Amino acid sequence: MSTLMPSVAATTLPPELPARCGMADQGLDAAAFRSALARFPSGVTIVTTRSAGGTSHGFTASSFAALSLDPPLVLVCLDQGADCFPAFIAAEQFVVNIVTPAHAKLAKRFATKGEDKFAHGSFESDEGGHPILPDAAAIIRCELEQAVPGGDHVILIGRVHDARIGSGKPVMWYRGDFLHLGQSVT
Repeated sequence: MSTLMPSVAATTLPPELPARCGMADQGLDAAAFRSALARFPSGVTIVTTRSAGGTSHGFTASSFAALSLDPPLVLVCLDQGADCFPAFIAAEQFVVNIVTPAHAKLAKRFATKGEDKFAHGSFESDEGGHPILPDAAAIIRCELEQAVPGGDHVILIGRVHDARIGSGKPVMWYRGDFLHLGQSVT
């Protein structure tokens, strides 16, 4: 682990984040803000981990990005209200599966609270027992380097220790729906 960046063991999220001004307090129209964000196409990922007890957990994220090439770091944002939030904060590793159009239904399921997310997926386990989508456009396995609070989300920073490329094309999220690469936008 990097000496410049505290490890997850040294990083603890406060039990309650400090009170902040909400959008209404700032005069920001929440609907306009969401609509503006929807105009930015982004990739779609299903992020997975396995708890110490062996239970699989996951969520859909479109807030995913490369952070650094040296060392190899990525970031993904997780809603603090997500059912899987405690599992990811406690996890030592997680996997980012970059989804293809064939995973659209699965990605919607992983974006929904309370679902048995792994009931109908085509997941396999990697060498560490973490769920992976073998037909994903790419699979990026990470060690949790740091968790950084960010509003109502937490930014999970992962040190990449393995990246595999699949044959499928990734899908985008745009204006509340999936957009296939090469598809015309109206």
